[in-house]
Amino acid sequence: MQRQAGSGDLAFLDGYLFRVMVQILKSEGVNESGLYNYYRARVEEVGFALSHYDRMLVDYVQARFDRQSRRIVHAGTGLGTLPCALAFAGYTVAALEQDAGRIRAASQVHAALADAWPAAAERYQLIGGEFPTVLGGTPWLGPKTVLIFTNCVTTWPDELNAKIMASLKTCGDVIMDTRLFGQMRDTPDERYAFVRQLEAQGIDAAPMAESPPDAFYYHLKPTLGAP
Repeated sequence: MQRQAGSGDLAFLDGYLFRVMVQILKSEGVNESGLYNYYRARVEEVGFALSHYDRMLVDYVQARFDRQSRRIVHAGTGLGTLPCALAFAGYTVAALEQDAGRIRAASQVHAALADAWPAAAERYQLIGGEFPTVLGGTPWLGPKTVLIFTNCVTTWPDELNAKIMASLKTCGDVIMDTRLFGQMRDTPDERYAFVRQLEAQGIDAAPMAESPPDAFYYHLKPTLGAP
């Protein structure tokens, strides 16, 4: 039976992935590598591969979802540090990324994971393309899926936004930072209005007490019988 990944295990994984990210940044540069300023800051200023919310989400998922029956989809994965940690913890994970530079960098991180922990890497599938279209016709979106959005500050076109919102009701559980989903929502009123919008569409939304101070994570579940 796969045991829960503890803080010591994640610290070891973090150090390994951090060295990989440092090497990518040094060898390829900020923009050419696909790290861009977001991950450059993670390397040069933060000093960790796994963010605070990565660690929080790994703990949250492990406490609530069975490894054998549930699968994870991380939309907008960036370098894939969260999927690496979840696969390391025993979950089957699909990570989606659309940016070509980020896909190249995430592929290098995935390859490094495979070098050290091949079984974990086999549980983690990196998929390039636009969510949710790229998952059409696959089993990745369904009642057994836990769909996760972390940093997704992109103003989507109306048609794509409609598809993404519809995808939320296809999954058994959805976890998202309401501040950074689709657009920036810096004020409580903006986040409250978005949560009310979700509830009006038949989605229960419960705030996650575990959120880091600068994040506003919610656990969403489609309401039974909702249209």
